Amino acid sequence: MIKHIALFKFKAFESEEAKENYYNRIRDIFDGLDKRVPEIKFLQIGFDELQGESSYDFVVNVVLDNIEALPAYMNHPEHVKAAHIIKEMAIDKKTIDYSF
Repeated sequence: MIKHIALFKFKAFESEEAKENYYNRIRDIFDGLDKRVPEIKFLQIGFDELQGESSYDFVVNVVLDNIEALPAYMNHPEHVKAAHIIKEMAIDKKTIDYSF
């Protein structure tokens, strides 16, 4: 099994309302993504609650069968749609992929 974790830091939002609207768009696009992308065996997303100096704003935690499934997941049209929304506000990204 492969765990793929991606952390994102977003630009500053114009208002709390703009932030919440954007976060809702993210929730909506990721809702059921594990049902639409067959390579995903487990999917979890989350938003940072502490907002500390070293914090990132958003995390995607995905489990895949093996490393060979990663390109299929990354290039799946549903993942590409989700990534497009994330890229609208992302200013930094960190990832790790490891076997467990």
